[in-house]
Amino acid sequence: MSNIKSEIDKWYENYIDELFAYGIAFGVEKDFVLDAIHDLFLHLFESADKIEILGSPKSYLFSALKNKIITSLRKQANWLSLDEEVEYDFKIEVDAEALMEDEEERRNYEKEVENLLNLLTNKQREVIYLRFIKALSIQEISEILNITPKSVRKMIYRAIERMQQGKIELLFLLMFLR
Repeated sequence: MSNIKSEIDKWYENYIDELFAYGIAFGVEKDFVLDAIHDLFLHLFESADKIEILGSPKSYLFSALKNKIITSLRKQANWLSLDEEVEYDFKIEVDAEALMEDEEERRNYEKEVENLLNLLTNKQREVIYLRFIKALSIQEISEILNITPKSVRKMIYRAIERMQQGKIELLFLLMFLR
């Protein structure tokens, strides 16, 4: 087995769970995501001699999985133009169970975070997910989303700003409802 093939095996072992969680966030079925991941790794394995990964393997894999999912969704929808930007629902599952013991407090926290995330566009939710949940660098995110690092920073800033504004509006409403 060539050196790159053993690296691909390691990537699979190291990133399968993260890739699966990322794929599920696109709002597709679990089997669909698993098929896309396996297709991706099969392609990598078969093309090992031709593959040249310039950035981090993690950002490459995230980007390749996203492209596979979007391409499959296009085919399913019979879209003719590959130039169109695909709209997809990017959902982040909020699970505060590990953080809080009290069930009611945990549910309230999850609901509040979910409400704030719902204020964001799909792209903003995806950037927040990649940056703060998957802890990817700005450069890695720019590679995955195929945008400049400056655009990633701006998108993160605007997402945080929108969530902060939503929090202020929520607190303001709660003050007057009492």
